[in-house]
Amino acid sequence: MNSQENTNKGFQYNIKITDYADVENYLYNLPRFTTKNGLEHTKELLMRLGNPATEIAKVHVAGTNGKGSVCAYLQSLFRKSGKKTGGFISPHLVTMHERFLINGKPIDDKLFMEGFFRVKETADRAYEEGMAYPTFFEFLFLMGMCIFEKEAVEVLVLETGLGGRLDATNVFEKVEACVITTIGLDHCQYLGDTKEAIAGEKAGIIKANAKVISLDKKDNVAELIRKKCIQMGAIGVLIDETEYSVEKIKHKSIDFSYKSDYYNYISLSMSTNALYQVENAVVALRTFETCAEGMGIPMLSEVSLREAVADTFWEGRMEEVLPSVYFDGAHNENGMQAFLDSVKAMKVSGRRHLCFSAVDDKDYGQMIAMLGESGLFSTVTAIEMEEARGVSLEELQRHFSRYDHWEVSAVKGVQPGLQHCLAQKQSGDVVFIVGSLYLVGLIKAVLRRN
Repeated sequence: MNSQENTNKGFQYNIKITDYADVENYLYNLPRFTTKNGLEHTKELLMRLGNPATEIAKVHVAGTNGKGSVCAYLQSLFRKSGKKTGGFISPHLVTMHERFLINGKPIDDKLFMEGFFRVKETADRAYEEGMAYPTFFEFLFLMGMCIFEKEAVEVLVLETGLGGRLDATNVFEKVEACVITTIGLDHCQYLGDTKEAIAGEKAGIIKANAKVISLDKKDNVAELIRKKCIQMGAIGVLIDETEYSVEKIKHKSIDFSYKSDYYNYISLSMSTNALYQVENAVVALRTFETCAEGMGIPMLSEVSLREAVADTFWEGRMEEVLPSVYFDGAHNENGMQAFLDSVKAMKVSGRRHLCFSAVDDKDYGQMIAMLGESGLFSTVTAIEMEEARGVSLEELQRHFSRYDHWEVSAVKGVQPGLQHCLAQKQSGDVVFIVGSLYLVGLIKAVLRRN
């Protein structure tokens, strides 16, 4: 059999599933019984499903930070050009529907269930024949391809889950463009403990003849991407830092300039005060301009480019969820530095309050050190997330107590932690919630319930 063999015997796959709650429970339990499969395994299951989405034009996005945002800007640009877009992204914040976007919107229950049962039927049959069962991410990827095929998506933006070279999304031989976003130290236990090693894994998505877009940071990572493009026969497009600049930071927006391939320097505005989104928008703009002609898409006018950027919204990235209350999903060193740069640029008349939590496989000590050394925050509410492998209160207190310039409170549970943090907010104050995408998702769920 040209696939990974069944190594999870005893897995109770053939159970009764009647509604979405059952589906969600089934998928969340997959990690207990499955281990990562090779790309040949995913290719074989795709073949058994009829090779869905194979003929759809694709842009593949990998990187440590900024992947989701770049995907959001790309989808907005392609929609503005009149194309029906699909987006496969991860992780989700509140519900799994968010991983499957049609024209920028999460799919509904009906489409989700249809995709699930189509994949489950094929995966069950393959399992009975001796193949390994797909993992949580592999299962969702297969669902997505079925869903996007059924919905007749014209352009599919694929975000890798972890890494790139061995990621389940890396099974298509032809893509229009490969995008490598900012590289940082994250998931080191899987990808390597240097930026160069991690970049090598991310660059594993580069295909022959594809256009490869990335920022040129004039470092070893940029050089590695250049060499990989030459090795694979790909077309490298590295964006120099002189080709864009921030012009003005406003209360809830940022004006910036970008050197377009078609219009020379143009001025654009984004509806966020996250400074790091300028680079993400620039990467998306250059990707669109680079591959649009080859995809038979007329170049957008300057006005349409501005509208596509201004209209883009991505949850959990310096997102104002309540008045002067911001979420940011920073969960590694690069992300935290980008978050702090954005906080420094914001004008705050009162105090800055920090609400923080992290999962135990992240370098939370380094993130807390960066927050403490910034001197930006007056109070800290450290939250132990009981729902998501959260770092213990004792451990959080140990790190936060090293700095005496802020008041530190430690609260167990997301809802009481949020209430405690918000209770300290007075007129002119700003609250920042950061440290984990899980924290953002859990608090979003609390806010929606309330």
